Amino acid sequence: MPQIKVTLKAAATLDGKIATKTGQSKWITGKTARHHAHSLRNEHDAILVGINTVLADNPKLTTRGIPEGRSPIRIILDSQCRISPDSVCLADDGTLCLIVVGSNCEESRIRNFEKKSVQVLKAPTPQPQIQWLLPELSRYKIKSLLVEGGSRIHASFIQENLADQLVLFLSGRLIGGNDSLSWCGNLDCLDLELAPRLKIQSIQMIGEDILVFAEFTREFYV
Repeated sequence: MPQIKVTLKAAATLDGKIATKTGQSKWITGKTARHHAHSLRNEHDAILVGINTVLADNPKLTTRGIPEGRSPIRIILDSQCRISPDSVCLADDGTLCLIVVGSNCEESRIRNFEKKSVQVLKAPTPQPQIQWLLPELSRYKIKSLLVEGGSRIHASFIQENLADQLVLFLSGRLIGGNDSLSWCGNLDCLDLELAPRLKIQSIQMIGEDILVFAEFTREFYV
């Protein structure tokens, strides 16, 4: 199977938070940064989010405001198929949407999404594994994948050594607190020397926000 290039993308406060403890996240970054994020979607074959992101934000996951932009294939990780058929990311707009469910997902839930623009992929395990998913996505001629979270999804790609680069937007805000979400979930790292490492390639201002572009060095996995 051809390898898929994976980019993790997140928008966070200066202390790394993507939402308050009540789940409020709109909008952490400014319009210029959000426009740049849509350009990233246009540059990738597919975009992936977890079900918690869909339930919290009901995102369109489309490319908007980009001249002649194309919306990427939409992929939702949703082990129990909790997504509502009315979710805007499932709109029948000509762009394929893949819902990835677990092996224990009830067939009655899957049947709610039998329409042309939506396909359901059933994993061989109760929780879809990234190592299984990427080869499956290659069947759809996907060569580049933009992962927009949430935090557990980002952590899963990093732990499985499947993230190639990071695009991190940082706003001049602080949320703080242990109950507010960070852009990356638990990596079970107890030794700083074993922490995943990235090589920062560039830092630039995007409107009122900062854009950090970095590449994973794989040193964590040696």
